[in-house]
Amino acid sequence: MDIREKQRTLFQNTYASLRGRIHPNGYAPTSVTGAYEGMFSRDASIQIMTHVACRDYEAARMLLSYIFSYHRQYGYDFALHMMLEDQPPYSDMVQADATFFLLHAWYLYAVYAPQSEEKQRLLAQTEEQAVGFADYFLTPEFYRQDWNLLRNQNLEGPRQHSYFNCYDLLTNVYASQALHEFALYFARKRPSQAAHWEQTAQALRRGIHENLTAVVDGKPIYMEMHALTRNDGRKYHNIPHRKSYVGFSWVNLSVLGAKWYGADPELLENTYAAYRNHAFVPYFGTYPMPEHTSEYQADGTCVLRKDHVLGKTLAWELIYCHDTGRREREQEILDFVEQYSDEMYREKWIYTGGGSDTANQEHASWMICAVRYVLAGKM
Repeated sequence: MDIREKQRTLFQNTYASLRGRIHPNGYAPTSVTGAYEGMFSRDASIQIMTHVACRDYEAARMLLSYIFSYHRQYGYDFALHMMLEDQPPYSDMVQADATFFLLHAWYLYAVYAPQSEEKQRLLAQTEEQAVGFADYFLTPEFYRQDWNLLRNQNLEGPRQHSYFNCYDLLTNVYASQALHEFALYFARKRPSQAAHWEQTAQALRRGIHENLTAVVDGKPIYMEMHALTRNDGRKYHNIPHRKSYVGFSWVNLSVLGAKWYGADPELLENTYAAYRNHAFVPYFGTYPMPEHTSEYQADGTCVLRKDHVLGKTLAWELIYCHDTGRREREQEILDFVEQYSDEMYREKWIYTGGGSDTANQEHASWMICAVRYVLAGKM
């Protein structure tokens, strides 16, 4: 099997796993290995994005239908952390980023899916909900006006196996992106709301560039977050944690995956260069890969964990390398994925060998999006 054939097999097997896990009612579990229980709103939203990118609009419609009907049934105006099929919510933890991922996915389906009775029915059933979701976090409880940033009560995953109550890059980039998209989509139908969303999207753009940047190696970069408290692992008790994280974690690179309309190209390039300089580790002494979490210190050094690389991080880098003409690095990432994968894309590749949760909904979906984007017409 040549290396292109291996990539084709990985892609096809992974997509088949994502497509095949969708139940007739639209429920789709995050994990098929048992590593995670339930269907996570953020992960399912990324799978919707994947189906839209692959022009599999019926799969996207089924997922959207289930998610929105579930939230109508239980009366939630924001995207839930995690759902169990045909059961009350398992976790209604408030995560602002999950809502804006869902709105971004809704917009992509609404814009790109061809007209059909099924599409019109879904949009009619979900439009008021989507509009309510867009406004939910635009209140003083979550929106800090002097910073022009949104607070995420429970940013999941970047550090210490914790949920951070923070002002982070991921949430604000996707909020800015989704609100900008909603402003475009509803410009004629809801002009006053659309104007408010666009105004907020632009305010968030300013807030990110004024309050979520830091200087590394003498150049400004997109930083990770300003943390207030964190819920420590599985104990779920709040711990005061007032700390500004410059980086590096996948949060720094979230602008790459979003293809954010508001990104500053110079800041983006500086951020990528700083990540490569400070937080790339040779995998088995071969391919340099972005470490999951490493911490930049005030003295200019970086504490490396040498733990693992996430699928979405590789996917985001792959997209950025393609956009910026880094063909050698693009091929290096593809070669790495092909060499160190078995039958499908993984959640993560561990530096000491192996990986976790094959065909994980979030990370495999990002890999499908990135590989399709890079190799369109070549597979």
